[in-house]
Amino acid sequence: MEDPEALLASILAWARNDPRISAVIQTGSRARGERVDAWSDLDIEIISPAWRELSADFSWVAQFGSPLLRVSFDEDDDYDGDRDCPRQLVVYAGGRKVDFTVAGEQRIATMVAEGLDIVYARGYAVRYDRDEITALLPAPNSDSPRPSLPTRDAFNTLCDEFWFEATQVPIYIARGDLWVVKYRDNTMKGCLLTALEWLAQTEPGDSVDTWYIGLHMREWLPEAVWQRLGDIYGGFSTEESWRALHATAALFRDVTETVACRLGHPSCEETAERVMAHIARIEARGARAGE
Repeated sequence: MEDPEALLASILAWARNDPRISAVIQTGSRARGERVDAWSDLDIEIISPAWRELSADFSWVAQFGSPLLRVSFDEDDDYDGDRDCPRQLVVYAGGRKVDFTVAGEQRIATMVAEGLDIVYARGYAVRYDRDEITALLPAPNSDSPRPSLPTRDAFNTLCDEFWFEATQVPIYIARGDLWVVKYRDNTMKGCLLTALEWLAQTEPGDSVDTWYIGLHMREWLPEAVWQRLGDIYGGFSTEESWRALHATAALFRDVTETVACRLGHPSCEETAERVMAHIARIEARGARAGE
């Protein structure tokens, strides 16, 4: 893989010689100096008044190495919920990934006035600042980012989406359409992840950082819940699909019931009971048909 220090040095040399670039800021694990290993990527923010020009043509990323693959996200795309600036993910020929974000100087001004966003709050390092526009940025906050807990409507919407999918998965298992089972199960797993984040964020005591896409999950999830996760995945067979569906539904039911109690939201227990009975009926019908 590419040497991360050499990659960073190339980026900074380019920035210093391009009058469009105001600042280069590194975020992520390498900026924090935590959880860095041989596989860690680079997260680089390019701050420029010409950010639209830079993001309209990302060909400049090839100056730092030969790209193996490039994937762009527009400012309106919701890639990880943390940022709203144009981005390009670049995997260079040796396998090192660099996550480039391009933003205008207003991004820095906003954080000076309103406080750091969740990306910067976890840790950042100013690698280049031509005009000292970052001088007034607050220091990173070592505390966990404050969680955003669900409103009653958001809680109900998540439960409704999960239990809707749970009514459909058994039908596709019974039909033997196992690819569709996996496709719909993926939506259920996304809902479950959100519920697990809410569970961790409402645990008594200090708030925890639930990161995103389940990163570092074993550190922030209660151990008893973590131990149940192995049961919610199954192989590409009818039997494994039934087992995983039951385990996923049971875990979601338990987690959301706890979250509802902690937040004072109405329980979804009645819906859960009805859907789980529906699942059992379809499974039994399929078993009788196979006799």
